Amino acid sequence: MTKFPDAFVNQIRTLLGAESDSFFLALDEIPVTSIRKNPFKPSTIFNDEEKVEWCVDGKYLKIRPSFIADPLFHAGAYYVQESSSMFLYQVLKQILSQINKPVKALDLCAAPGGKSTLINSLLNKNDLLVSNEIIKSRVDVLDENLMRWGRSNVFISNNDAKDFSSLKSYFDIILVDAPCSGEGLFRKDKKAIDEWSENNIEICVGRQKRILTDILPSLKPGGFIIYSTCTFNQKENEENVAWLIDNHKLLPIEIVSLHPLISSSQIIKSSDCSFRFYPHQVKGEGLFMACLQKPVDDSITQQIKFREQPLSFVHRKNLEEPSTWINNAEEFDFIEWNKNIHAIRKNQVQDLKILAHYLHLKNAGIKMGEIINQKLIPNHHLALSSDLSHDVKTISITLEEARKYLKKDTLILTQKYEQGIYLLCFEGLGIGWVKVLQNRINNYLPTHLRVLKDI
Repeated sequence: MTKFPDAFVNQIRTLLGAESDSFFLALDEIPVTSIRKNPFKPSTIFNDEEKVEWCVDGKYLKIRPSFIADPLFHAGAYYVQESSSMFLYQVLKQILSQINKPVKALDLCAAPGGKSTLINSLLNKNDLLVSNEIIKSRVDVLDENLMRWGRSNVFISNNDAKDFSSLKSYFDIILVDAPCSGEGLFRKDKKAIDEWSENNIEICVGRQKRILTDILPSLKPGGFIIYSTCTFNQKENEENVAWLIDNHKLLPIEIVSLHPLISSSQIIKSSDCSFRFYPHQVKGEGLFMACLQKPVDDSITQQIKFREQPLSFVHRKNLEEPSTWINNAEEFDFIEWNKNIHAIRKNQVQDLKILAHYLHLKNAGIKMGEIINQKLIPNHHLALSSDLSHDVKTISITLEEARKYLKKDTLILTQKYEQGIYLLCFEGLGIGWVKVLQNRINNYLPTHLRVLKDI
């Protein structure tokens, strides 16, 4: 049996009492593998696997396959996500039903992107998701995972929580999946055990309170904040929630739709607004999640002052007919930004102006590509977009051909095609661009995305 620090053992025995032995036995079991399917990219993969009962798109897998060898993973047909984290689906489902206008949501600590992709599965196309990550080295993987998910209503930023302080009353929903002591990861990451200490818990509590204090001004009155950790101790969980209620006057929100799930899946309801997952009780890892609401204050209005910098809109005469590349092109404006053409939903252009003023934006909308000689050279981001035009020329390929493409190996197609740019599709989903020339095929897969291991 895995050896745990004595202080951690005592903490768990205080929390769980007679169930403690079952808890520690569970931490020596093999973690369960689960995925969440992309509702915007229908496929039959994993259809027959067991459902995750608290998330409509979640599936438990009997065995863990080689995801890197699956073209559908690269196409964004699903996201590999720990099942307990999918509980966010139930919380969002309830609070979104209470908002009757386009939603602005923020995932503050977003990398690698699991909860951001889940949030965006429930948002409408005119809702906006800002997916933020403070650690610069983790932003690229966040960008890649949201690119695979394929939605156009996402802005990605690389900022500290305090950088949002000028965005007064801006967001309807904020998720703070806070950096924590990681006790819930002990089964999946044994190194986390060696890094655990009571002192580290105190450091985490201080960091969590600072993050929450910094981000709360940007939550609208009446808006919701979801606070979660992957740890078990009460200091980082229930005590932080009590601190939010006592010091910031937030209101606990009871997630009423969960009552049938609590008895069937043994999710622990630790307070009116918070829930706990333990690995000996559910098919998943440790998780704590709570939902609170900022009191409504009619005296507060959203007035954000900023120096507006003009955007470089692309005139249609300088861009091939947009409907060649994007469905419902009339819903977008086309903006040259960071040397690329981006398709931004018209109702989110003002958001781009505001957020670009206050934040370091990594990406926004659909990165369509570069214009060279008045022709669009499409970006990989566009290839994976769920808004990609149905009129784009496509080539259906086999599993072997798809794997060659993903490794950037020489690709030889048995059928002859006219010269031009094509989208390669595997089982109906796009995986990337190629350019067919007279004597060869140019692989447009970005080099940093190519698969290096044998598949």
